[in-house]
Amino acid sequence: MTRGSDDPLHDVVQDIVGSHPGPAAVHLAPRAKVPLDPGYLLLDLKPPTETQRLGVWREALDQYGLAVDHPEVIAARYRVGPGTIRSAVRAVAESRFQQGRLAGDVLTDLETRLRQSREVKLGDQARRVDRLADWSQLVLPDDTMHPLRELIGRARHRRTVFDDWGMERVAATSRGLTALFEGAPGTGKTLVAGAIARELGLDLYQVDVSKVTSKWIGETEKNLGAIFDAAEDGQVILLFDEADSLFARRSEVRSSNDRFANLEVNYLLQRLDSFEGFAILTTNLGASIDPAFKRRLSFRITFPFPDHEARIELWRVHLPATIPIAGDLDLYELANKYELSGGYIRNACVRAAFLAAEDGSRLTQAHLECAVQLEYAEVGKLSRSGRME
Repeated sequence: MTRGSDDPLHDVVQDIVGSHPGPAAVHLAPRAKVPLDPGYLLLDLKPPTETQRLGVWREALDQYGLAVDHPEVIAARYRVGPGTIRSAVRAVAESRFQQGRLAGDVLTDLETRLRQSREVKLGDQARRVDRLADWSQLVLPDDTMHPLRELIGRARHRRTVFDDWGMERVAATSRGLTALFEGAPGTGKTLVAGAIARELGLDLYQVDVSKVTSKWIGETEKNLGAIFDAAEDGQVILLFDEADSLFARRSEVRSSNDRFANLEVNYLLQRLDSFEGFAILTTNLGASIDPAFKRRLSFRITFPFPDHEARIELWRVHLPATIPIAGDLDLYELANKYELSGGYIRNACVRAAFLAAEDGSRLTQAHLECAVQLEYAEVGKLSRSGRME
């Protein structure tokens, strides 16, 4: 019923409720169109704050005799309502009783239950990233690391600032955490999203834009709405790679296609204002993002192309000490000769390791040089040196 009065289901429900002679109650999702004639009584139930959720968790755990050392952890991670909380606690308590598991990690069982529920909501339009990077794989300048640390800090302390310090009265909209990572290919934007998820203990879900977008009017907005709603339940970061394909500039309306494309952008703008989850957008083309999106983002962080010193360090971190090496590796020369971003350096290191394994030998400088040349050839570069873009 979220698509408006042109939705046949909306009209059917409105007819049924309208013809009912007695009292009737309709439960609707947030932002759904009300299928009632004017004159109805509207009860707008606001989502509970983190402090209110903590109270419900404690009450439900006591009711079913379950013990969790730090219930504030799960209250902070999952923005679910009282019904979902009590249902999860009841299901875990019943399952543990049936299996005879009266001891053990209750928190893990509860999180498993909530994650499975979220998986159903996200459907096939977003996939969980299982292999998350860590900070040791990244080489970033201080100008990039400082706002990243601030971003992580904001994720950690939202309850303190919004609930305890009362800043929710100031931030009436855009209480979510949204960041745009801009930079050339291979500069670490997606890896950083994984590193942030790992540090915060959150799941990272990469949105499949090809499955979200639809040629049918209203379906793209419906799919995006479902993803945002699921992400707001907590314990998840949404990752929109190549975000310029979804969050592009609105264009002058010259055809019906332009009008519907602009409607999708307008919907995203409105949804970002009410979004209370955590989303990261990455793009190689920052100028293609609609300026209205940029104004609504919590952070805009630029990932620069690595300089010579950074490239040396990137070669070093992508050649682990466990790789058998023959002779000296001149990483200074590689960084000086080849202007590669971190993604291409990582690919070259993996390629060189396989070349050495195929030769039945240790890794050499020649293997690294050959791997770099293959990288240039693969992207169709005529010159086998200089910047790879």
